[in-house]
Amino acid sequence: MFEILTQYNGLLLKGFFTTLKLLGLIIVVGVPLGVWFGTYGARHSREVNILVKGLKFMTKVIPVLVLLFWLHFPLQAILGIVVDPFWTTVIALGFVNFVAVAYIVQTDLELLPASYREVGLGLGLSKAQIVRYIELPIMFRRTFAAILLNQAVMLEYTLFASLIAVPELFRVAQTINSITYDPVSVYSLIVVFFLIILVPMHVLVSYFKRKYKVIYV
Repeated sequence: MFEILTQYNGLLLKGFFTTLKLLGLIIVVGVPLGVWFGTYGARHSREVNILVKGLKFMTKVIPVLVLLFWLHFPLQAILGIVVDPFWTTVIALGFVNFVAVAYIVQTDLELLPASYREVGLGLGLSKAQIVRYIELPIMFRRTFAAILLNQAVMLEYTLFASLIAVPELFRVAQTINSITYDPVSVYSLIVVFFLIILVPMHVLVSYFKRKYKVIYV
């Protein structure tokens, strides 16, 4: 394993950074948009609320891999365009991330007791100020662990990018294995990589679940 790590460190690093770049863009696409849509759907628009719930149902019944392949092959053929597989992955997984985050935020805001808003109105705050200064801080404490856990899931989903020829870490590992014929060592390195990244993330999720546990009364 160490011999492969030494001999192919350049390829592995390239795949590693491609995976991290994918994850970073998926987070940038999904989290801010998800928070905005979830907040808007919970507090300002019934139509957006229904849309978020509908999209969440769609992502439940359509497997991520099927969505990725549909965006990569049939849709591009229909539109007569060719999109780099890297960006197809960002769009597909960014969309899934966006829907998941929006649903988490929207659902939690819907659970907030009306008394929080009543207190804000009693203090002379506008509805927008109540959302910004009272509801969102409480919501973030409750949902941060769930949103972080979803980003860990997104990292796992980046493995699917290898199936449409994105040179992320798993694709690079497959290439190295085709040269060395040493699957034990090659895929053990992938296991180590995911342990290094995902174990701290899951530890953080557990920590924030305990630290910011809020019970509405």
